[in-house]
Amino acid sequence: MKKLLLISIVAIAFLTSCKCSHKEEKSDDKTEAKTEVTASESTTNEKSYVKTMTYGDFIKKVWDIELSASNFAFKGSKPCVIDFYATWCGPCKKIAPIMEKLAKEYDGKVDFYKVDTDKDQKLSVILQVRNIPTVFFMKEGAQPEKSVGAKDEEYFRAQINKLLSE
Repeated sequence: MKKLLLISIVAIAFLTSCKCSHKEEKSDDKTEAKTEVTASESTTNEKSYVKTMTYGDFIKKVWDIELSASNFAFKGSKPCVIDFYATWCGPCKKIAPIMEKLAKEYDGKVDFYKVDTDKDQKLSVILQVRNIPTVFFMKEGAQPEKSVGAKDEEYFRAQINKLLSE
């Protein structure tokens, strides 16, 4: 039963993340886009307050879901915000500068991460990220909170202040 559920979740996540128009054109564009993103990420990450996160980083810094999948066990030393995005997503591009601004403002109090759903599909599937942008708010002693869709700065600020006040 568990295997069937897991296979279903993986299949749904894969199907919702696929775009099927102009396959040849897209693959060429994706290769070029990945090269550009990789180059710009290495440049922007040095100055960015929002750190890129992979599945391995998530297990080390936030929650070892392989060790305790059914019980959330936060590993961080301070609350964190995790933005699941894609480089082609318009709403994701809209909230990226908001996340960067808030990350700078809350530097030292809250860790900010971003996960590219195209590059790290495993984490997206496990956390059931079906739409982007999806933002998680996590901290010790509380269940993760999930926000789906582009929201304004005031919304994100309120969620972060809630993380810090409880």
